[in-house]
Amino acid sequence: MRPTYYNLGIPILNKGVRHAFAAASAVPRHRPGRRPAMRRSGGGALVAGLAVLMLSGQAVRAESVTLMQAYTRMMTAGIETGIIDADLAASAEGVKQAKGQRLPRVQLSLQYDQIQQEVISSDNETYAEGSSQYPKVTFNFSVRQPIYDAVRFRALPLARAQDAVRQADAEVARNRIVRDMIVAYFEVAQAQMRIRRAQAIIDGRADYVRSVEEDVAAGRREADVLIRAQGDSFAAESDRMEAEIGLAEALAGLQRYAGLDVTGVALDGARLGVVDLANIDRSMTEAALLSMSPDLQSARAAADVGKRQIASARGALQPTVDLVLDFEHQTTEGSLFGGGSKTQTVTGGAMLTVPIYEGGIRKSRVREAEAGLRAADLKVQQTERAVLARYKALIGAARATAARSGKLSSQLRLSEESVAAAQEQFDAGRASEGVLLEQRLRRDTLRLDVQSARLQQFRVQAELYALFGALDMKAISAQAGS
Repeated sequence: MRPTYYNLGIPILNKGVRHAFAAASAVPRHRPGRRPAMRRSGGGALVAGLAVLMLSGQAVRAESVTLMQAYTRMMTAGIETGIIDADLAASAEGVKQAKGQRLPRVQLSLQYDQIQQEVISSDNETYAEGSSQYPKVTFNFSVRQPIYDAVRFRALPLARAQDAVRQADAEVARNRIVRDMIVAYFEVAQAQMRIRRAQAIIDGRADYVRSVEEDVAAGRREADVLIRAQGDSFAAESDRMEAEIGLAEALAGLQRYAGLDVTGVALDGARLGVVDLANIDRSMTEAALLSMSPDLQSARAAADVGKRQIASARGALQPTVDLVLDFEHQTTEGSLFGGGSKTQTVTGGAMLTVPIYEGGIRKSRVREAEAGLRAADLKVQQTERAVLARYKALIGAARATAARSGKLSSQLRLSEESVAAAQEQFDAGRASEGVLLEQRLRRDTLRLDVQSARLQQFRVQAELYALFGALDMKAISAQAGS
């Protein structure tokens, strides 16, 4: 069912939100025989619609996506990844520039001069006085080949180390983007699950109200029981309103990656897999984390850059040796003493340059690089502690969510047995319809609670994979039933 759109761009979410989770398994109605007569309120849905409008800014075509589709959309859009690719391209150019530091410098120059000469004093009586004005053209071709230059020769290792940092940072950024998209996806899935749970309670309470109304009309129950049952129904309606607003907020996070036309996730709760906690404990160890963590690799690469910068700064204190070859052709159209000339000069040799003093700049740069290395080493330690702390928190969360999922699954099995027993009692006339309705409601809400708990497990597992830099979209998508 497609949502209805009006000129204001506000979808009627009592249809539109249900469309967002229509792909998920349907919740059974809580009724032994007849449909409830209670009317459902659409006020909360309209509030959620306003929230969607404020977050997206415009009405767009509604679409539910799988996890793999959301990932493909994000990679196709290229906004987040385009920034990373542009930064890597700039880093590659830096390496090319550093390679050029070892190559010869070839220069061609052409100079034109207009010369005015006057004799001020002279021992030569012939040229005791005089003046001359003439042009001079100088053509120069020079080649400088560095034989030893520590700064130039150490530029390539430094550039490669800096490129390694950018590569590591790019991996961290990609890993973080994919992780955030997965987390946003599961947040939407859980929000949809909360709506379905709230709707299941509304349906169950509506059937219960109808049953109590019949009992009150028949004189089998007091009117205050009906009032309490109606109050429970109103509370369930309020819960659904909040759940729909929560979905709108969760969608805003997913739309950042998958596009504004996404209105939900296509996830089948009945196909959700099971997280293998034993495999996580076996393969995702602290030792593996310290070796694989993208954040740690980035920090270590930055420390290596610090070492290279120290070597480059110290190289500026050393002398340089260059091979020099100059060719000069000069044409003079006259001179003070008459007549023009054309001359050619070829110069070849070696040039030694020894730095003596530049105001302490070179030594200051060495100290600056050493301080930068100390900061980078401390950053490695800081990152290692943060990564290990995050690892322990996620491992704890994985065990807690697994335990919760197991307990809910056990409760669901017991609830299914209770429903079967209540059905037998109701069919035999030994139990009221209200008892059967309550047992069915508990069973159906437990089913959704189990699915929600498994979604939470997948989210924690995805964050663990991201911590190790080992996100596998196909595996996660298949496991999550998406």
